[in-house]
Amino acid sequence: MSTDSPAPTPPPLPQETSSAKPPPGLPTRFSLRTLLIATTCFAFWCALVSLLPSALSQLMVGAVWFVATGWLVTGLLFAKGDQRAFCIGALLVVSSMWTGIGGQFMQGVHSLFPRGLAGSIAIWLDLVLIAGTAAANGWVCIWARRSFEKPSSG
Repeated sequence: MSTDSPAPTPPPLPQETSSAKPPPGLPTRFSLRTLLIATTCFAFWCALVSLLPSALSQLMVGAVWFVATGWLVTGLLFAKGDQRAFCIGALLVVSSMWTGIGGQFMQGVHSLFPRGLAGSIAIWLDLVLIAGTAAANGWVCIWARRSFEKPSSG
């Protein structure tokens, strides 16, 4: 006696959407498509910057500088925890660019640039370098904050 009843269908698999956020604490994942789009946008940005006059690049970099600095100062005043530690570290780098040590740092970096580098490109490279250094120092300050807040054993 065999019954020809169909097998039960398995439950549907949950659909992943691109707007789904990873759970907190997990690293963000990038797809190859996102990486290629970002690389293409960066290439177009570099081409545009190399065509711009130096004075226009200086104005644009200055605008980015003012917005970023304002954001960091606001974070210093109103943020809490890791965000505040990041803003403190980043602002240390930003403010040191006005000192002799920061100027010597930038002179050392400029000595690594190839000779005859176009003025517009050098201006943007300066901004990228300072932003990267500020971000790195901000993350160091987050690490330092967490290590200082650990309860001491003993």
